[in-house]
Amino acid sequence: MCERFNYAGLRTILVLYLSTILNYTDDESTMIYHGFIFLSYFMPLFGAILADSYWGKFKTIIRLSIVYAIGNAILTGASMANSFTLDSQRFITIVGLICIALGTGGIKPCCYTFGGEQFQLPEQQDQLSQFFRRFLTGVYIGSLISTFLTPELRKNAQCFGRDTCFPLAFGLLSLLMTTAIVVFILGRNLYVKKKPENHVIFKTFGCILYGVREKIVSSSSSEAHWLDIAGNKYSKTEVSDTKTALEVLYPYIAYPVFWALYEQQGSRWTLQATLMDGKFDGISWDIKPDQMQTIHPLLALLLIFSLDRVLYPILAKFGIRQPLQKLMFGTSMAALAFLLTAVLQYKIFGDSTVIPTTEGQFVVYNGFDCNARVLSSSLQLVGNNDIDPLGSAKFKYTPNSDEGVINIKLKLNESCDAYVNYDTLDTNVTVSRGESISYFLTSSSINKEVHLRRIDHYDDFTKSKNGHPSLRIIVDDDIEMDGSLMLVNAQKNQLSYNISSFTNENFIQVAFGNYNLVHGEGRISSNINLIPATIYTLVIRRNDGDSQGLESKLYATDEGNYLHILWQTPQYLCMIVADVIFIATSIELTFTQAPPRIKSFMSACYSMTHSVGNLVVVVISALSFRKQVHEYLFFSGLMLADTFLLAYLSYNYKYKAFRQRLDDNNDDDNVVTNQSEVQLDGK
Repeated sequence: MCERFNYAGLRTILVLYLSTILNYTDDESTMIYHGFIFLSYFMPLFGAILADSYWGKFKTIIRLSIVYAIGNAILTGASMANSFTLDSQRFITIVGLICIALGTGGIKPCCYTFGGEQFQLPEQQDQLSQFFRRFLTGVYIGSLISTFLTPELRKNAQCFGRDTCFPLAFGLLSLLMTTAIVVFILGRNLYVKKKPENHVIFKTFGCILYGVREKIVSSSSSEAHWLDIAGNKYSKTEVSDTKTALEVLYPYIAYPVFWALYEQQGSRWTLQATLMDGKFDGISWDIKPDQMQTIHPLLALLLIFSLDRVLYPILAKFGIRQPLQKLMFGTSMAALAFLLTAVLQYKIFGDSTVIPTTEGQFVVYNGFDCNARVLSSSLQLVGNNDIDPLGSAKFKYTPNSDEGVINIKLKLNESCDAYVNYDTLDTNVTVSRGESISYFLTSSSINKEVHLRRIDHYDDFTKSKNGHPSLRIIVDDDIEMDGSLMLVNAQKNQLSYNISSFTNENFIQVAFGNYNLVHGEGRISSNINLIPATIYTLVIRRNDGDSQGLESKLYATDEGNYLHILWQTPQYLCMIVADVIFIATSIELTFTQAPPRIKSFMSACYSMTHSVGNLVVVVISALSFRKQVHEYLFFSGLMLADTFLLAYLSYNYKYKAFRQRLDDNNDDDNVVTNQSEVQLDGK
């Protein structure tokens, strides 16, 4: 339970640590996260080899757990090393993650099998079943507590000058892993410790490679099966078991895609949750983005206990009884989960402005505190003819060529004559096909003459893939954009933007939240609320000619939606059902269909499918879809195609059953006798 607390807690907060503290992009954070999971599930192959052929399970668990704990200590140290350069902190973090992956992956194939070896079969079969139930319960309890508590620790505490405290969260995980090692060592004299087996995994892989090589070299072989050629070097039992194992491995081809979707709960789904509102009205507590993962172990634990009594009987009514049929149902639910994820992502981002290729647009922002009337009749004005103080107006025009120059006439209300020299403004503006450009109606700082100033850049309606809002700031010509003018986050005082960074009046990605506009010691305006996936323009002007007074107005276009985080619940529910059915069924299929002598080989191959699934996510993240919603739809479609592949692979699959008797006098406790294969009638 301590080890699972450690691993689940690390996975829960890791992607946010990478993106917010180490400043990796969302794509880079996703790639590192899934690279870590990839290594964690690739290492079980080597852990099984070390345990079965060299060290034995007890020594393997002890030694690799120490590597695991060292990795935790390194990661905790990296999160505290604020005085180091960012590159150094990143490097130390990666070293720590590699050590953790080596440790947790190496002990994965050993823990529950070492526990199972403590029982004498068949006399203690009931106790063995009870042990596995308690083992699984410990796993989910550790994960449940960790996925809830770890985000609380990293968010609600402050340390090392930040408004979060990842070192506290990582430090607790490190302490619990050390506790796990100490507890395990204290029972060393109570355990049954079996000797390493006779290189079973090496022999199985060797049998396959030998058969492939001989088949290529002697293509005219008359053997009924290409593996029968390996009988020249390997025993009949080894060849027979390997042939049976390969039949079981065929459905494994479809497993990696499921794991690719399953593991994104800790990466892409957590990043999606950062764009959502976790607050509850009436209470001061809010759901953290990484805390949504708590739903998974909680409901999975309940579903596991209801599989035989509730879920499986319901599936049986629809003709879903065999293991491979259950796997197909699980993969279908995973495809549905990512379809719901795509729908939610689309809703968060909202619509985007699309300008027809034959049309041009321009926007006029009124930098005065009086109305400006549009006198030109040759333009299509969206709205009325009057532009309110600090207001805006949008114009549409269809130029005859790629770029056209048109005339516009504007007249200010008489209330502005106290501080500007105005008359009817007669000027030309440029309109380009398929583009939108902005103009700022202001006055020169010297002679106070009214003019229409063009913003240097075309309006950019492209929303960032990570969902951060885009902001540009337009100011009067006579306002100095120096360090005294700041945009300060109301909740995070450490987070601020110097207005001077917006001098080119281009759009810049900023963190969403509530901001105050501050000039020197005074506050110009408050409650500037920026929500995700929205494009903003902030206009700042002098207030009625007062040399010290400033005022501002925020414009929002292509607005996103700040939805509550609980809208993720449907996709989590679908994935939890998929997870429980897929994992329970795939493990059952692996251990009932694999020959007893090479179960460690099959377990290693099963972990490898998990590893490959994470590699799929790394590759697809590296391709970097322009829009995240398209990536979610791609995964949903890929999972659906994978379901059809699973149906094809399972069409001619013949279910098997094995009986084995262990010779109590055999030192290796690994002699298989009376092995037979039978066809089960759909059971």
